[in-house]
Parts: sequence; structure tokens; C-alpha cells
Amino acid sequence: MIYRTRSEDETKALGRELSQTLTADTICLFGEMGCGKTEFVKGFLQGLGYDGDVTSPTFALCHRYDADKIVYHYDLYRLSGYDDLYSIGFFDRDPGTVSLIEWSENAEEYLPEDAVRIYFEYGDDVNERILRLGEPT
Repeated sequence: MIYRTRSEDETKALGRELSQTLTADTICLFGEMGCGKTEFVKGFLQGLGYDGDVTSPTFALCHRYDADKIVYHYDLYRLSGYDDLYSIGFFDRDPGTVSLIEWSENAEEYLPEDAVRIYFEYGDDVNERILRLGEPT
């Protein structure tokens, strides 16, 4: 499945929409810096009933949000390897929660096989983003 968005608002709207249709408890976000991963997460959380501030957990490594479900928002940009993931509680997630993982490429070998993978790319226009569910191009 391929989606194109042309603004941050459209990327958030897509996140809201997919929060209602994706049933996986782990959603892995791949893509370069500035490709819209955090904007997507903002929309996803809105779709789950969260109306507070959402920020990238670049320095905190993980933010927890209490929405219709408990959501863990990870940023693995500065992490590598099992020990780093273990130290932030990555493997201790409770059943029934949702994990949104930015920079999933840094933990590919530790991601659940049944996780949804979304690949973010820059489009032709400065604000255009291409989001691919499933496999990268």
C-alpha cells in the first residue's frame, strides 16, 4: 500500500486514519530525519483519543501516552544492539499496548515479525512524503 501526503497536516490525518485500521501492536517507522515519522505518530495518537502534546523522544528514548490504549513511542536513533534496547525496557512492553518505533532500522533484528512496517520517503515536492506499508522500494 502506498500513500502520498503533501503537508504535515495530511501526514497527521493519515496517522489518524491508520490508527483505526491497523491492528498490530508494533508499528515500525523507517526513514530519514525529517520525513514525517513524528507527525504521523501525532496523528496516530489523535486517532486513539490522545489530545495532549506529542514530541519526538529523541533524548528521552521513549514516551508513554495514555490514549484509548497505552502507547509507547520509541526513538531508536541513538541506540544499537540488544543491551541498549534492554536498558530502555524495549522488551518489557505489556500485552494490549501499542508501540510506535521511529528509526526501526537500528533494531531490525529485534523487531517482531508480525510488526507493521511503514517506510517514509521524500517526494518530488518539498512537502511531499511517500509512505509505503510493507516492503521498501
